[in-house]
Order: sequence, then C-alpha cells, then structure tokens
Amino acid sequence: MGIAFLAPLFFAALAAVAVPVLLHLRERERDNVVEFPSLMFLRRIPYRSVEKRRIRHWLLLTLRALAIVLLVAAFTRPFFEDAEAAPGSLLGPREVVLVLDRSYSMAHEGRWASALEAARQVVASLRAGDRGSLVLLDRGAAVPVRSASEPLRLSAALDTLAPGDEVTRFGPALKAAQTILEETDFPNRELVLISDFQRAGWTGDEGVTFPPGTEIRTVAVGGDATPDDRAVTDVRLRREPAGGRERVTVTARVVRAGGEGSAALPVTLEVDGRALQVDTVTLAPDDARTITFAPFTLADRFTRGTVRLPGDALAPDDALHFVLSPERTPGILVLEGRRARADASLYLTRALEIGERAPFRVEVRRSSTVGADDLQGRELVIVNDAPLPGGEGAALLRRFVEDGGGLLVVLGERSSWRPELDDLAPARVEAPVDHDRGGAGRMGHIDYAHPVFELFAGPRSGDFTRARFFRSRPLTPADSAVVVARLDDGSPVLVERRVGRGRVMVWASTLDAFWNDLALQPVYLPFVHALARHLTGVRDQEPWFRVGRVIDLADPEVLRALGADEEDAPLDEDLVALLPDGAVHPLPAGGEARFLTLSERGFYTVRAPGSSPSRPLTFAVNVDPAEADLAPGDPAAVAAALSPRDGARRATGLPGSIRPEDRERRQGLWRYLLLAALALLVTETALSNWMSRRAEATIGGAGHA
Repeated sequence: MGIAFLAPLFFAALAAVAVPVLLHLRERERDNVVEFPSLMFLRRIPYRSVEKRRIRHWLLLTLRALAIVLLVAAFTRPFFEDAEAAPGSLLGPREVVLVLDRSYSMAHEGRWASALEAARQVVASLRAGDRGSLVLLDRGAAVPVRSASEPLRLSAALDTLAPGDEVTRFGPALKAAQTILEETDFPNRELVLISDFQRAGWTGDEGVTFPPGTEIRTVAVGGDATPDDRAVTDVRLRREPAGGRERVTVTARVVRAGGEGSAALPVTLEVDGRALQVDTVTLAPDDARTITFAPFTLADRFTRGTVRLPGDALAPDDALHFVLSPERTPGILVLEGRRARADASLYLTRALEIGERAPFRVEVRRSSTVGADDLQGRELVIVNDAPLPGGEGAALLRRFVEDGGGLLVVLGERSSWRPELDDLAPARVEAPVDHDRGGAGRMGHIDYAHPVFELFAGPRSGDFTRARFFRSRPLTPADSAVVVARLDDGSPVLVERRVGRGRVMVWASTLDAFWNDLALQPVYLPFVHALARHLTGVRDQEPWFRVGRVIDLADPEVLRALGADEEDAPLDEDLVALLPDGAVHPLPAGGEARFLTLSERGFYTVRAPGSSPSRPLTFAVNVDPAEADLAPGDPAAVAAALSPRDGARRATGLPGSIRPEDRERRQGLWRYLLLAALALLVTETALSNWMSRRAEATIGGAGHA
C-alpha cells in the first residue's frame, strides 16, 4: 500500500519541530536575586553567570512535536495510491446502489436464489453511515428503496421479490442508478449489478456512464450450465365458417433450446380450462416442430385457450395463452339512387361479398334517403354515384358518423353534396372533367403509410399505376382533410376527414368500369376490402398481447382488437381489471383514457366492481420468447462500458488510473490528521497544566517546611 502527497513541499515545515527543543536547550543567564533595603552604598560590578537547561518533561515535548508533525502532514494532503488496499469505505460513508435483475430468465434453475444470496451479502456489507438503494431491472426500472441508511429496509424489500415476466433491458435500470449516484453527496460511490447478463439484453447503446470514482462490481449468476428449455413460442389460429358458427384450427410451434438427446413431449390444447386434445412431439436438442390440433367450434365470446407443455426449469414460456370471440360481420348499406344503372354497384358488392369468412354483410338500396332503421346494425354507408340524403336523413347520417360510423362517397355523374352536410365534406366537389392527355390519367402519389394502402407498400404487392382514369371530379380538400392518393396530374382522388369518432372518405371517380378500369385490375378487390375495413373500424382480433404492452381500454380500436365493443367496457361506469395474480386494478369512469400496463402473463378480465358475469371481457398476455435465449454475455465488457470516462475503475472493479486530486478528495485523510493534531494539543495543554500545579504544590510545601 503506497502513500502519496498532493503538496509535499509542506514537509519543509517539519523544521519547526526543532524550535521548541533549541529554545529549551539554549544557554541563559543565571538569576540569583538578593533583596537589599537600599542600593545607594553598592557598586555594580559586571559579572556574567550562565547555565545550560536540561529537558525535564520529555512527554510534553514529544506531544508538542508530534502535533506539529501531524499539522504539517495534513497540509501535504496525503492519500493512498492503492484504493483497494485502503478501501475508501474506511475513510468515509458509501452510497451503494444494488441493481438486481428480475427478468423472467432469472427464474431458470436457481438463478434467482443465487441472485438473492449475492444481494443479501451486499446488504450485510453495509456499515454505519453507508446508504443503500435497490433498483430492479427488467424492461423498465423500479426503485423500491432509495438511499436508505437502514439495511433492514433493503432486506425486507428483497424478501418480497420474485422474478417477473418481463425481458432484460439494462438501460432503464442503469440510468436510474446513475441518477442516484450523481445526486449523492457521499465521497464513495459503488454500483453492484447482479444479473445473468443475457447477451440479448445488452445493446451497447444504453448511454450510461457513472460519475468519476464509482466502483463498479458485477455478479454473474447462472454459470456455464447448458440450458434445456422447452417453450411454446407461437400459435396460429385458422378460422373457418361452419354451419353458422366458426371452426378454429390451432397450430402451435414448440421449440427446444439446448439439452441432450431426444425428448418426447406431450403438448396439450386447453379450451376454457378443459383439455381438449393431447398430442406428442419429439424434439432433438436445439430443435423446433409444429403441431396442429383438431379443429374445435368457437361458440362463445371470450373463449380462453392454452397450449401447454410439461413444466421445466424455465416455467414462464411453458404455455401460450389466447382468447377468441366469434367474429362479427360488419354491415354495409350501399345507396345507389333511384335512377342508377342496374349494374351500378355490381363490382363493388361482389368485391365486398368475396372473402374467406364472408367479411361484410352488404345491402343495396336504390334510394337517396335513409331512415333510422336503415342505419341500425350498420358500420358503413356507401353513397355510390348518388345524391347524399337531405333533411332528416342528413341529420341521421351526421349522427351516425359522429358516433363512429363510416361514410364513403363515390363520385359519379349523378353525385351531389347537400349543403346541410358541408361540415362532413372532406373536400369541395367540382364538375366532372375528362382525362384525355395521353389517353387517360394514372394513379400518381399514394400514401402507403395510410391503412388503406399499407397492404400494397411492399414490392410486387400491387400496381395501381396500371389502372386508367378517363373521368373524375376535381376535389379541393378541406383544411382538416388528408389527401391519401392523387392522380398523375396532382389532382386528389382519395381524401379523408375525421368527424367525431367516425370517418368520411371521398373517391373522385367511380368504383365500376365506367369512368376508370380499376375494377378490372388485380388490386381492386383488396383495395375495396381495405377501404371498407378502414371505414368500419374492423380489425383482426389479437388473440394475445406481449408482456410489457400498455393498452387503452377506452380506445374503441383496442376493444375491437379484443373482440369487444363499448358495451363491454362503458366509459360512464367504474370498472376493475382482475390481473392474473389476483390483484385488482381500478378503471374509474369519466376519464378519456383507461391505460393498463400488461406486466404479467396469463388472463386478464375486466368487469364492473362486485359483478360476476359468465363471459366478462377477457384477454391473454404471454411472455416474449426472446427472453428464453439464455446465451450469456460478458460481464466484464458491461462493467467496462459503464466505467467512468477517466478510468477511475477498470471493468472488473479493480483500481484504475484515477487522478490524484480525485483520489485525495475522495479519501479526505487530511481531516483525520487535523483532528489527531487537535487532540494532541488538547492533551498536551491539560498535561502541562497538571504538571505545573503539581510543581507549585511541591515548592510551596518545601517553603513551609
């Protein structure tokens, strides 16, 4: 252990130690005083008598000299060059931040037990004056204990923890630890990171660097044991109509990571908690297979399903849950007008009725009026080359759109926009024009990010430029409207506007083969389906979500993805979400949003407080299979990336090349030297006074004698 000094020139002041000694030992005149009543008859005769003093109180002289030495040493600002040989914790309190990985990979084969044992050892190492914080690491970060001086708080928090269902992401937790260490006023900072250090969890772009002087320690758990994890990573659900109901065929993908030798695994399909079918799949090490179960009838809403494997060392990925509801076929009303051609809506209705699962219910009416009964059970109204309804029908149509319905206006020769519906218009409609330049117009700019066209964004997914446009109606978009597509001359051909909770779209040409030949192109059918799905708000049901997702149960689109509607989660009623672990999350009424963070795997249900419906709103949540990749990273590389920029600590936590000024400031030895010098001076003063009083008492006693 080496000692260095910031200001060694102050050692020249040690010469001051000799001053009291020289003064004490110098020769001086002997004074022998004789008192006379009068000096008038005496004559002064010069005579010099000297004597040498002897050191009588060696202890006092030693204390004084040692106090001077300590004062000089304090001004030289000493420090230990070897920070590990002389721990800073002995020279000042520590701010210790314990970062504990609780992602679901930590549930594998005793990793969590090892991590807790290491964490408890860190807590036990805290001394009086130290402060400790606990930061939990997974996709996000949680700080259950911050800068606590009582180790019992940390121990109590550790006793309540268990591995979660989230993935490993080092960044958020390390940033939380960085904030704690940057804000502390303690001279010593220490970070302890306990994890299995999954390679997939560390990206290298976390952007975290700790303050100078921070000691970084990593504790890796899990070892080099070869994992043998069996997981259900995906489920495909094929739905087909059968006798007025749906038949669902489940195909599951089963993966084995690691292991030795082949293993025959029973795979179980459960529906509403009942095992419907068990099949066996044989997997070699690092193998994957798919298994298809016999179809079952989907009769009820919110039907729960699970594909399950026997339990292994990593339980969270042994089962995959899903929830299905029978699909509702959206109703579409097509208004043609009384003078429409017989085949005016032929292409449109045929396209809407073609699909694997009869995607839409279409009704065509040769009328330009609409009543309340006509809109009942409809999600979309298409006004196909006909005047828009007026009078009471216009008011009903406006309310229909504001409440979430869709309106598509297909412009043709007989189209006209009612003045009372101008507030719904995405654009001002002009008289028809012919596109005779070069024979016909073509589709030009298309917004492939829009839901209607995103299906065609990829290469060889559809070519709209093959369609020829002979006539169209010029459109002047409203300020709040969005132009989705234009012709090659720049004129808008598809414009959209949001009105209330619904949407209104205007197509500037016909959807048959009269004004253009789009109906004869391969893109016509998927384009019409995309239009109808967008305007009706139809979404494919999401059988499950991933852990970590945040959903808004007040969003109608989210409810549709769950196979639900506003009646299953009314905004004007208080609701509760029952989590898989039995906890209750309140969803109060009246708010514009009802956010729910999906932090656990399993089934969530939403219902009114105190109610017990037979089929409440239910959805499934599963873990991310990527977290089951247990390939370890390099803890030393992680520590090196987190080390302070000035190299105060090396990657393994060993001492590095910290600046002498920082090291001395961190240790603060001069304070202790000053305190020691002050203690010596106080002791010397007290001892000197005691000796003086004792000497006076001795002389006084001799005089009386």
